[in-house]
Amino acid sequence: MSARASPYPPAPPDASNSLTYPPSWYPDPWGIAPLRWWDGRQWTPIIYGPYGEAWPLHAPAPPFVPKGPGIKGGGIAAVGAGIGMVASLVVGAFYIVGASPSATSLAQDPWFLLWTQLTLWFGFVGAVLVASRRNGTSSLKADYGLSVPGIKDMWLGLAGAVVGRFLPLLVLISLVLAGSGFGTPNSASHAVLGVTPSGAAAWAIVVSLTVVGAPLVEELFFRGLLQGAFTRRLGPVPAIFVTAVIFCFAHVLSDGPVAPVGLFPVAVVLGYLRYRTGRLAAGMIAHATFNASLFLLFLIPAFR
Repeated sequence: MSARASPYPPAPPDASNSLTYPPSWYPDPWGIAPLRWWDGRQWTPIIYGPYGEAWPLHAPAPPFVPKGPGIKGGGIAAVGAGIGMVASLVVGAFYIVGASPSATSLAQDPWFLLWTQLTLWFGFVGAVLVASRRNGTSSLKADYGLSVPGIKDMWLGLAGAVVGRFLPLLVLISLVLAGSGFGTPNSASHAVLGVTPSGAAAWAIVVSLTVVGAPLVEELFFRGLLQGAFTRRLGPVPAIFVTAVIFCFAHVLSDGPVAPVGLFPVAVVLGYLRYRTGRLAAGMIAHATFNASLFLLFLIPAFR
């Protein structure tokens, strides 16, 4: 069979033209090969080119169709998180070498916490901005749904915090009751809470980081950039759960090995709020309320 072009024009892929176009080689209407076999009713996968029949030229990949709203940025998020973690470790190492504190004092040192957290967030915020500029509109509102909270966001955020806090609170109370009860301090509570502030400066820094900084930066990074990227690839529901798992394990270093158990319910709630409202405001309110409720537990002796 010769590979030269057929005198027939391309045959449309439908049965109504079987009399006009008998079975034969015709110019490939998709342009994958010079010729494609028409069986008299429809196009077949058999193609012909310079190397003969079944010409080994792969068909071009179909165009990517997003499965949900969100901008491309998973790789940028990974790089940003990596840069933030490395920078945080370097700053922490310099701080330790310069101050030579004990491990116990480090857990209560507000400045160590402040600088290591800020350098980690530097990577998060950098990834958010770079992804928005390269793959989005350069608008945090358009790309991630960042906006000023409204009344509805307030109510949704408070409800989300209550739902997300319920299971972790049961776990925490169970650990305390299994120890010394509510009457005296319990070391298990500090392991679960992940914070041991001591003094006015420590309290001011911890509260500012957890109630203001974390809701803003982490919601932008995890629910804005990361969940948006997964939604684009996987769809909204899988994206909520994948992002929740990543969010939980990202807190293991700071909050301890029980962090995934304590944080997964609220992580799912935060992801749902992002998906349901299309914005970050309600999730930021829920995140801030969830974290603020930790400090109320310090009013109970067992959690001090």
